[in-house]
Amino acid sequence: MLDSNNAKSKDLSNRLRNYLQAVLHIRTDLEPWKSKDKLPMFLAKAFNFYEADLLSTPCLFVVVPKGSELTPSELEKRHANLRKYIDDVIVFVFEAMSSHVRARLIEKALPFVVPDNQLYIPALGMDLREYFRSKMPTSSESLSPAAQVVLFRHLLIPNQDTWTPSNLAKKLRYSAMTVGRAFDELSANKLASVEPLGRSKLLVFSLPPDEIFETARPLLRSPVKSIHFFRPKDMPVGYYGTTLPQTFAAGGESALAERSMLNPPSRPHFAVGPKDWKSFQAGEFGEEVDDFEEAGYGVDVWRYDPDIVTGNNQADPLSLFMQFQAHEDERVAEAAAQLMENVRWYRG
Repeated sequence: MLDSNNAKSKDLSNRLRNYLQAVLHIRTDLEPWKSKDKLPMFLAKAFNFYEADLLSTPCLFVVVPKGSELTPSELEKRHANLRKYIDDVIVFVFEAMSSHVRARLIEKALPFVVPDNQLYIPALGMDLREYFRSKMPTSSESLSPAAQVVLFRHLLIPNQDTWTPSNLAKKLRYSAMTVGRAFDELSANKLASVEPLGRSKLLVFSLPPDEIFETARPLLRSPVKSIHFFRPKDMPVGYYGTTLPQTFAAGGESALAERSMLNPPSRPHFAVGPKDWKSFQAGEFGEEVDDFEEAGYGVDVWRYDPDIVTGNNQADPLSLFMQFQAHEDERVAEAAAQLMENVRWYRG
C-alpha cells in the first residue's frame, strides 16, 4: 500500500510541476523536501512534501492524501504547525476538491493547488481561477506596456542587467510574473529568445540593437494614453520651485525641448504613470480644465511609469520618439528625429 501511495504522490507531483509551468510560464524544478525529518512524526507521516521556488519565492508543497478526512479547520492547524518549522510559503496540494472545501480554504487564506484545475497562492499575488490555464503569448499587433519597457531597457542600457524575471522585476516595478510574460511576448514576436536558467529563465537578444528596433517598430506605440490640462494649486518641482510630495518627469513637448532644438511650450508639460495619475484625478495638484488657455500645465498619462526604462526620473528617448515621430507639426516630428541622433546605434 505504501508503494502505491508513493506512486500516486509522484504522479500528482508531476502534474503539479506541469501545471505550474503552464500557468506561470517558467521552468519549475519540483524536488522532494530534504528537511522532512525535522518535523514531528504526526506531520512527517501525514503528508508528502515537495519544494520549489516560484517567482523567486521558496514554496513548500504539502500533498494531502486522496480521500483525506482533514477538514479546513484541521488543515489550518496543520499549516500553523508547519509554520513553526519552515518560513517558506506553504501550499496544500489536492487531487480534487469540493466547492465547500475550496470556499473555506479561501476564507482562511490557506494557499492550495489542484493541478490542472485551481490555483490559490495569495502570498504571490495569485487569485483563484476555475479551470484556468494560461496560454503562451502569440505574436500580436502591438507589444504590451511591460514588453515595450523591457525591450527599450535592453536597447538603451543593454549590459546593465541579468535578464531574468526576478532581477528585472525589482528595477522595473513590475511583478516577476508580468516580466516573465513580457519575455514570452518578445520571444513570440521573434525579438528575443527565452532560455532556461536554473529554476528561472533568461531573455537573450541575438540581433544588434538597430535591427531589433526596426523589427519591433510596427509593434511599438506611443506611451501616452491620454492628455489632460490643469489649473494648478502649485507647480511640480523643476519649473516654479514649488514643493510637492514627489517630483514628476517632464513630458510632452517640454521633455522633447530639453533634448532638442525645439522651443519649450508656453505651458509646462509633465508625464505620469497610472499610479501617479490618481493623485491628479483626486485634485491634489489642481483642477482639471478643458480649455488649454485656462490651464497652467499639461499632464501626459503614460501606459507605464515615465522613468521606468532608465530609472533616472526622465522620460526615455525611445518612448518620446514613439510619441512624436508622426506628429502633424513638422517642427515637433523633426525634433523627435533629432532626439534619436543621440542614440548611438540608431541609423535613421
